[in-house]
Amino acid sequence: MNERLVELGKRVKAARGAVGLTQAQLAAAVGIHRTHVVRIEAGRENITVGTLYGLADHLGVRASGLIPD
Repeated sequence: MNERLVELGKRVKAARGAVGLTQAQLAAAVGIHRTHVVRIEAGRENITVGTLYGLADHLGVRASGLIPD
């Protein structure tokens, strides 16, 4: 599971960079704390489905595109 969380974090970080948001901006848009985004991107945080959809919506990607196989 840790490998998948790390990959999810990489995908979130890449998508965030592609739209030019800071971690703080993304966190505010999703309604979570910036440190939560830091932990997600580092692969150290298991997120809820609601957070996944919030991230995907604000990053302009499909939620399924953030989840590794």
